[in-house]
Order: sequence, then structure tokens, then C-alpha cells
Amino acid sequence: MKRAVEREILDRPDVPDALANQAYRQLTRIHRYLGDTAFIVKAIRHDPLPVRRVLDIGCAAGGVLREIRQKLGVETVGVDVAPRGERDIQLPIIRADAVRDPLPKADLAFSMYLGHHLSEQDVIGLIRNVGRFSRRFLLLDLVRHPLPLALFRMFVAPFASPVVVADGCVSIRRSYTRREMGELTAEALAGSAGRFRHSVAPLYTRQVIDISYGSD
Repeated sequence: MKRAVEREILDRPDVPDALANQAYRQLTRIHRYLGDTAFIVKAIRHDPLPVRRVLDIGCAAGGVLREIRQKLGVETVGVDVAPRGERDIQLPIIRADAVRDPLPKADLAFSMYLGHHLSEQDVIGLIRNVGRFSRRFLLLDLVRHPLPLALFRMFVAPFASPVVVADGCVSIRRSYTRREMGELTAEALAGSAGRFRHSVAPLYTRQVIDISYGSD
């Protein structure tokens, strides 16, 4: 499957707020039902070092970050290049380009399905930049493969809004294969003390890059 390059609907600045709010609420629920949020919560709980502050990169309205704060009671902060959706005034969200701009300091950073929005060089830049501000980075993303695309159309699309369905299909076709993501991560960390683990969920529904930047 060739990697798609078309833009997703929610990336467009002219999308009405009501439509964006509906879509982001649905996406927060989808992340919960598919186990993405639980995966991050478990990783934080089992981190060998104390996690006092968590950074969500590409957080949109911060729906997932809000659930993590409620479950764990940790300090949370979000970053997005163009925050959209209904905001929680108790949840700080900073407008910034995580590939290039300074980021809030955190013990652990994560991004949930941001990687496929980025070019290869920007994925490398993101990984390097996050390492300047956090000791660990969890990069969750889709896998470009026909199987998750078929599963999404069968089991998620019937219950989602047209925007979420359209963007979901494009997202899978825009994502990186396991080999591509592994190679980009290795290039980003080359010559540094950073190391990573790379896993792919059954049925290619998710891939996770778990990066530790320190030498310990």
C-alpha cells in the first residue's frame, strides 16, 4: 500500500467548531475503547522512575490527557500546533510546533496518532526535540496495512461521524509501516544515548515506539 499524502479534514482551519468538537469527543472515546488510553496509563504506572508530569504532544482539545489526569492524579500539560475543540480551563494546552519549538519539561511525553501527520524528516525532528525536554517518549501510531483499514471500516466506521470515518481511513493510509517507523527512530537516535523498543499490536491495529533518552 503506497503512503497517502492527502490532508485530513480536521487538519483544515475552516472546519466549523461544532464539527471539530463532535469529532474530538468521538476520537477520545475511540482511544478509550481501543485501549490506547489504558496503554499510556499502564506505562506511566509501571515506569521505573517517578512520573510527576506528563506531556501530551498533538493533544487537540486534551480529551485523552484529561482522562490520564483523572486516573493517575499527575500534573498534565498538552502541546498542539493548532489546538481545537472544547477546552478544559484546568488543563493547560500550549500552542507550539513540537518538531521545532521548545516544549514544557516533563518526566514522560507521549503522542497519540500524530506521527502519520508528519513527513519523515519531521518524525526524526520530533523524536530529537522531545528528548531535549523529557526522559521518555511513547509514540503511538497506526500501521499502514490493509488489515487495520478493513477492521476500521467494519467495526468503527458504522458508529462514527462522517468526519471521523473519512479521516480514519486517510490516517491509516498516511501512516508508516513497522519497518519505516523503526528506521526513522533509529536514525533519529543515532549517535545519542537514546534507545527504543518497538512493538506492533495484533492485527496491526497499533504500533508503539518506546524511547528512553538517558543512558541509565
